[in-house]
Amino acid sequence: MKNIVKIRNVVFGEGIPKICIPLTDANIEELSKSVNELKSAPFDMVEWRADFFNDIEDPQKRFQAMSFLREQLGNTPILFTARTSVEGGKLDIDTEGHVKLLTSVIDTGLMDLVDVELSRGEDAMKTIRDAAHKAGMHIIGSLHDFASTPSKERIVYHLCQMQKLGADIVKYAVTPQCARDVLTLLDATLTMQEEHNETPVITMSMGGQGAVSRVCGSVFGSSITFGTAGNSSAPGQLPADLLSTFINNL
Repeated sequence: MKNIVKIRNVVFGEGIPKICIPLTDANIEELSKSVNELKSAPFDMVEWRADFFNDIEDPQKRFQAMSFLREQLGNTPILFTARTSVEGGKLDIDTEGHVKLLTSVIDTGLMDLVDVELSRGEDAMKTIRDAAHKAGMHIIGSLHDFASTPSKERIVYHLCQMQKLGADIVKYAVTPQCARDVLTLLDATLTMQEEHNETPVITMSMGGQGAVSRVCGSVFGSSITFGTAGNSSAPGQLPADLLSTFINNL
């Protein structure tokens, strides 16, 4: 039986893929507008892409933004992601600073999950994992390839590596160079479901060519898909209402 993760009122790892909408705003005023736009969109969780936020390294303004999101979103699970420039994000910070940032977010208890990049190293992931689990929070272990699609074996290896490091949910995003690359990603996803189902898995093939991977998780085993209700945080994301239609019809 596949291991599931329940966060607030949402169960990940069973049923249709859950829709996550990223918020990529630069300040609290823009964030407020985006939250209002969410009210007309179908979604199960929200990702705060805090690396887009101008004052993310200011503890007081960061706390203000997180408090606002918690108040406005109520029982909706919120994922905190601060992706650095090395990982395709907007934040320039070293590994030590990144660990301190995530652990300080965990200490507030305002978020439900934090995203931890495997590229930061196993020790960093273990440190953040321990802090999160001690606080009753969850981590998503993630890895991104913005240049290519690794082999199926490599994708499966890294997803299993993150499982062994104690990530509650594991994620791999790749970039296709051809249609067969998309098939490689889907094959790896199905292999995780069939042979390594210790945690929920998230996979996606980015860009227009890989958009199909964002709607077929029910078939191949990806548990979360990212859709938009405004700005996108990665290439190939579809509007949440369209995404919901595709998923429910599939």
